[in-house]
Amino acid sequence: MGKAVHILLIDNDEAIRRLFGGKLASAGFEMLYAEDGNEGREIARRMQPDLILLDIRMPDPDGYTVARRLKGERKTAHIPIVFFTNEDFTPEAEKMLKEAWITDYIHKSITPSELVKRIKRIIG
Repeated sequence: MGKAVHILLIDNDEAIRRLFGGKLASAGFEMLYAEDGNEGREIARRMQPDLILLDIRMPDPDGYTVARRLKGERKTAHIPIVFFTNEDFTPEAEKMLKEAWITDYIHKSITPSELVKRIKRIIG
């Protein structure tokens, strides 16, 4: 990779942050971490990451609220958001989410190696 790609992983589960964040870091991505949505929004505003991996099921605010707020703020509206979750969406629900706030959706059952491949595809 040429220019460093910064990814913000927002997830309240430390094990998820360590496992997947560590794999992404070892693949050459510069990782930023937040354990809740408010901290994630602040880091996104300040650091301007290239991509946000966002859990949905977090204590207040949940990932839907965080995504909506990030897309509504001038400083963060341009940052691609990928829901990284255990949620299963119908194709219709996934289409609606992509039209509203998110770039993609990745299920946490993915292997760390497959996550790296997906992220590289999303970033281009």
